Amino acid sequence: MTETETQVEGHLASHLDQLPAADLRSRKIVELMKSEEAGHGQAARALGATELPAPIPTLMRIAARVMTGTAYWL
Repeated sequence: MTETETQVEGHLASHLDQLPAADLRSRKIVELMKSEEAGHGQAARALGATELPAPIPTLMRIAARVMTGTAYWL
C-alpha cells in the first residue's frame, strides 16, 4: 500500500511540474491530491505496512508507465 501511495504521489508531482504556474486552480487540486496520497501512505505505515522488496517497486513503476502510456494513446 505505501509503495502505491508513494508512486502516485510522484506521478502527481510530475503533473505539477508540467502545469503552468498561472493555472492556480489546477495546481491547487493536484497539490491537494498529492497531499492526500502522502497522508494515505503515512496512515498505512502507522498501521504496520512494510516496504516491498527491491524489485517490486521498480516493476510497479514500469507497469504504471505502460498503463499510462497506453491510456494516453487510446
